Amino acid sequence: MHVNIRKSSRATSRTQSLLLCFLSLFAAIAFASQAQAQERRPRRPQPEQAPAPEPTPAPPAEEKPAEKDRWFAVLNGRVHTVSGPVLDGVTILCRNGRIAEIGPNLALPEGCEQLDAAGHFVYPGLIAVRSQGIHGGGNPEDGTDVFSLNMSLALGAGITTAVTGDTAAKLTYGTLDGMIVKRGLFESISYASRDPAGKRRLREGLDRVRQHLRDVAAYEEEKRLNPEAKAPDDKWIRGPYATYLRLLKGEATAIADANNAWELLQLADLAERYGIRIVVRGAYEAWTVAPRLSRAGMAAIITPRQRVDENPQLNRPTGSTIENARILHEAGMRLAITPAGSLFGPGYGISLGGLAGRDLLHLALEAAFAVRGGLSNAEAVKTVTIDAARLLGIDSRVGSIEVGKDADFVITDGDLLHYMTLVRWTVVNGRIAYDKEKEGIYSHIRPGGDADAPPPDDYWPRRLGVEWRRDRDPPARP
Repeated sequence: MHVNIRKSSRATSRTQSLLLCFLSLFAAIAFASQAQAQERRPRRPQPEQAPAPEPTPAPPAEEKPAEKDRWFAVLNGRVHTVSGPVLDGVTILCRNGRIAEIGPNLALPEGCEQLDAAGHFVYPGLIAVRSQGIHGGGNPEDGTDVFSLNMSLALGAGITTAVTGDTAAKLTYGTLDGMIVKRGLFESISYASRDPAGKRRLREGLDRVRQHLRDVAAYEEEKRLNPEAKAPDDKWIRGPYATYLRLLKGEATAIADANNAWELLQLADLAERYGIRIVVRGAYEAWTVAPRLSRAGMAAIITPRQRVDENPQLNRPTGSTIENARILHEAGMRLAITPAGSLFGPGYGISLGGLAGRDLLHLALEAAFAVRGGLSNAEAVKTVTIDAARLLGIDSRVGSIEVGKDADFVITDGDLLHYMTLVRWTVVNGRIAYDKEKEGIYSHIRPGGDADAPPPDDYWPRRLGVEWRRDRDPPARP
């Protein structure tokens, strides 16, 4: 029997295809029925979840007890306020390093530290507008030895604030608290005749920055009418140009070294041309051009004892004079006084190099030489106190004895400018930083303030660990 194998295979294939179609249709019907049944079936309610527990409040932080006020009072002294009258027998009450009240018979708080200055003179702490060797360089609070001998010597001279670099810092013996008074006191400029190219660059820089300020003012005016006005480029204002900008905007004071009349007049022209404030150091011939410097609004840091001979080849007044301070003051200039350098070392440091040397140990004596030149005693005291503070821009804190200012005092056994006067106490930020009887440097000189005390025992050589008295045989000197 003949069988057509090809036809049989085709029939089988169609049968299988039909079977697969029926199976797919049945599965789709079953899935749809199950889905409808689930939609008709009521949903089982979900159990309610318990509310999350509220976070436990953190225990209240323990309140730090308020710091107790630190009170300090100077009693019964003759108070030279410098900015006001001399007050006899009053009390200066200080709270946390600031002067809180001045007057007679003040009620003192419990626990107030008291310093009885009866029979003594009370002045504001002295200000050294230039110093070396008292504070560390850079940031004074990082590099200063607050227990150094130099700091003790400076406090023994009545200095409470000293300028190091461009920073005014307190002589806070034994602590760093409250050391910094102000940073960025000056912007140094050089305008010396020996460097004409440098002078030209300075003027060109000031001109460029001044033009920029004019462009900025014009832009601000245009911006009112045209919101799309383009601001002038200021990306180039950095380095010296940033310094010039601060000077022209009155945000900084320039300081320059100049001595002879020609250089001083050049600085006066610069100050008037650009409207900048200039403090000049040295200025030993300033007395010859004082009215011109005063009209330019300049201030000066001078040394009354500076000696420079006149030049007979010039047909004008030259050289130095001890009357320099008086003449400048009468012309209306603000002054600060500082000792000058010498052949034996810098005048802006502290040393034991002589009875009437030229270092900061004799700052008050330097002011006394201004009196020798005709300046009044009161004005001479101002050159190392309030006028020095004004010149540095720190007079809101130091320089005079007024309510609200820092409690910085120098208490002496006589007139501050007398060559025999010694500092008895120095107070910085309402703390006694120097006590003559407790500090061994001067404790042997007129102990207790007795002017008739016998001279102290002496010895030679003056070295630690070597003791010798006059009543013994002196060793042979080399």
